[in-house]
Amino acid sequence: MRVREYKEVLGKQRKPQFLNHMVVRLLISKFKIEDEQLILFIQKNYGILIKDIEFIPVGDSAYSYKVNCIDEQQYYLKLFDHHNDRQREGIRRLHYYLPLTWDLYHQGLFINMTHPIKNCFGSLFTKLEDITIVLFNFIVGETLTEAYPFSDEILVGIAKSVATLEQITPHVNQNLLPKESFDITFESDLLRCISILEKSNLNNDLNQSLRKLVLLKKEQILFFMNLVREIRNSVHINASQLVLCHGDMWGGNIIYHNNQLFFLDWESVIIAPPEYNLFGYIGSSFDIFISSYSKQLDRKIQINLDLIRFYSYRAHLRNLSNWVMNILFRNKDESQSINDLEMIRNHCLNRFDQIEPNIRNIRRDIVS
Repeated sequence: MRVREYKEVLGKQRKPQFLNHMVVRLLISKFKIEDEQLILFIQKNYGILIKDIEFIPVGDSAYSYKVNCIDEQQYYLKLFDHHNDRQREGIRRLHYYLPLTWDLYHQGLFINMTHPIKNCFGSLFTKLEDITIVLFNFIVGETLTEAYPFSDEILVGIAKSVATLEQITPHVNQNLLPKESFDITFESDLLRCISILEKSNLNNDLNQSLRKLVLLKKEQILFFMNLVREIRNSVHINASQLVLCHGDMWGGNIIYHNNQLFFLDWESVIIAPPEYNLFGYIGSSFDIFISSYSKQLDRKIQINLDLIRFYSYRAHLRNLSNWVMNILFRNKDESQSINDLEMIRNHCLNRFDQIEPNIRNIRRDIVS
């Protein structure tokens, strides 16, 4: 079912919702491995017979494929390139989020989700020379990437799911999961890239366009970077108030099918303050979201606005750093860099100005 085919569910139009960190992420080009070689590797390690595989140009931390089997079974495959620093970080995360999602699903704690499939040797991931692959169950349906603005029904469903994750926090092994450290280590990469862009000897028109786009906002970028640093240094959290957070619960990681929501891509899972679950929904319909969230938890919600501010600015700054790094150092073809430049222009630098108005709306909602 395509998104546009269930407009009666998604189509109650309202003012656009501003979702801070939630943007379409694309890998335009396939990883340079022949499909036949990849199919043979999967069959050997997972004991399945494959009809074909289809490259899916989404995500930026791994390459994605749909695996179609001869018996009509379907799987979702993630492929990580060992030579890409961002994808190497994705491989490191496999060690904790794959066991978590395996346990959540098989213990029945949270079943509307993607979970890994064990290979023939009982492992949740498989390595081959320069790549690591993970096989997941395939969830039928279309993501909500193009479904903004969400209907009230969808917002209510997401809010209840977020609250449910918080409620099962005591049932997961928190020692295996990353805990909120208010990380801003991307700052060094961002500052290095700005320094490079300030030089006059950039080697192509695309980098010149990147330079013009970023340096025009340089002072604003540095101001917000200083702001998140100040908040990080001043915030104090109680370990007992930390909860399980998906970490990237935007429309592209949610599938709506048969009146149910299914949640994908758990690699950003973290034990963190509840505000980490909330900051992506601070747009015009936040009142609907927070009301359902509070109702599911059966308690009144208190929100630390400085944490909302920190997470909102950090998300855009981290995205900016990632995309600039892609263009200057990681990308191997121009089409990917053109896409990343578009992400910076239309899904990052144009969103900073909306954060403070949205935070003022939250303060108004709390008071009312």
